[in-house]
Amino acid sequence: MSPLDIPLWAVRLRTEREARLWDVPDMARELRQLAPDLPDITTLARMIRKWEAGQHLPGARYQLLYVRALGIPRDRLFALPSPPSRVLNQTITLPASEVARFGAWVEATNLGPATLDYYASTVTRLAHDYLHQPPAPLLSMAAELAKDLFSVLQSGHQRLDQRRELYATAAKLCAFMAWAAGDLGRVVDAEAYARTAVVLAEQADIPAARALALSAQSKTAFWDHHHREAAVLARQGFECSLNDSMKVFLALQEADAWQELGNIPRALQALRDAEIARADVARPDELGGLFSCGIARQCNYTMTVHLRAADPDKAITSAELALNAYRQGEEQAYGTWAQIHIGLAHAYLITRQLEAAQSFLVPVLKEPVERHLAPVVTRVLEIGQFLAQSRYRDDPYAQSLREQIDDYRPTTQARKGEIRGRVPDA
Repeated sequence: MSPLDIPLWAVRLRTEREARLWDVPDMARELRQLAPDLPDITTLARMIRKWEAGQHLPGARYQLLYVRALGIPRDRLFALPSPPSRVLNQTITLPASEVARFGAWVEATNLGPATLDYYASTVTRLAHDYLHQPPAPLLSMAAELAKDLFSVLQSGHQRLDQRRELYATAAKLCAFMAWAAGDLGRVVDAEAYARTAVVLAEQADIPAARALALSAQSKTAFWDHHHREAAVLARQGFECSLNDSMKVFLALQEADAWQELGNIPRALQALRDAEIARADVARPDELGGLFSCGIARQCNYTMTVHLRAADPDKAITSAELALNAYRQGEEQAYGTWAQIHIGLAHAYLITRQLEAAQSFLVPVLKEPVERHLAPVVTRVLEIGQFLAQSRYRDDPYAQSLREQIDDYRPTTQARKGEIRGRVPDA
């Protein structure tokens, strides 16, 4: 059965399930909670997939359970085409006044261009402010904006072009919230925001918005240790991305995921894709700020791959190029700056230059607690793990660094137990 042949009620079942961020087993559990005598979850999930594919209509009992689970009237959820009329030679008329009223309703909207611009510009400002400000207050602001925007979408009436623009803006906003929540260690929230961002971007059918959403989803999968999924999502975003710096960044995210899996050849290929994408950049970024990729950010990811490949000299070269980009005026993001310094510290530890390692790590350790982003804390703790090796036990620089790392307490912004052993013991 082609997608065009799937009946409307089947499409509606899937759409309503996905709108609640439920996967198929979740839907099965919802139905079974209402009727514990139903088949097991696996069997129910198989039935649900067949219903959503339009292979056959759920029976009367399952229809009623769906109505209760989704809170949608049966006649709207399972509306079926009416049988053709048997009355022949009967003229059906519709008053012109009623048609005119419907035309006026179609033209009407509860949204003006100023409001659309307000939503879009506020999301852009949040993405740029994120480079310099702590994530928690910005996430709170984004949540308030999201409530307002969702309310407009759910309760209002907009023209199709306006609705599409609203979906795109909401997708960008949810992608931003996913990124911020992940940096605060709120991975469950980040996953929900990222999934919703992808759904909204697909409704808007705007490739650049979908690329942003997939980038956020890839980042969330990475920090939740689903590295292969992170690589696949980043590649999907790369393929649909336009020629802006987000295409570069998505290739770098793919490289980061592959290096974490130990697949250096694929990571290096992704780095080459990033170089090609950089040369092909031909348009401004869709959102910019957090969702842009300058030379420093690119060099930071390149450094990470070289560290994983046990090539500290190339890692140091990449990190110095990143810092030089900042010195030449490229906009600096705290998270990237911190990770460059941590990467340099790791590279100098591998080459047994502990004094140099300390000089780069200490500025990160002295940052205020509101800048203790989850990825940064995790990588600082990796340094502590590296320094716990017996060969550093009596080294004064190593001892000093261990003490300072002990004082750099993981806050509630970072989940404990996330040390991932990024750098090999060389």
